[in-house]
Amino acid sequence: MKQLEEYIKEMGKDVDLDEFNLKESQLKLPAIKHKWVGRLIRHKNELERYNTNRDNMIKQIAQEVIDQATYQVTLLTAQKAAEKHPSIKQINDSIREQKLIIEFLEKGERIFGGMGFDIKNIIEIMKLETL
Repeated sequence: MKQLEEYIKEMGKDVDLDEFNLKESQLKLPAIKHKWVGRLIRHKNELERYNTNRDNMIKQIAQEVIDQATYQVTLLTAQKAAEKHPSIKQINDSIREQKLIIEFLEKGERIFGGMGFDIKNIIEIMKLETL
């Protein structure tokens, strides 16, 4: 969860708008969007790798359970036993963390998508205040 905390802090800085950094923020907005979308895609790719790794490990551990059993064990029973293996539990934790990060990045993507409108509205308010 350390990475999520870092992302939260960094995104907070990227969405910080005030009268003094408005133009700079508008000019940097495409690059900021690119940075966060890139991270989203990388985490989705990482989630896919974890899922594939999890499936392969379950098959491998299930086969070990079947081979080491003193009585006949069905594949389904061996797979259920494999789900309780510490390495599978660790991968499951990593999968949950990736899903949470992906959810955060998807919501951040929506925020950055609306920032152009927010900046435009701020400029309109500033124009009205100078009248």
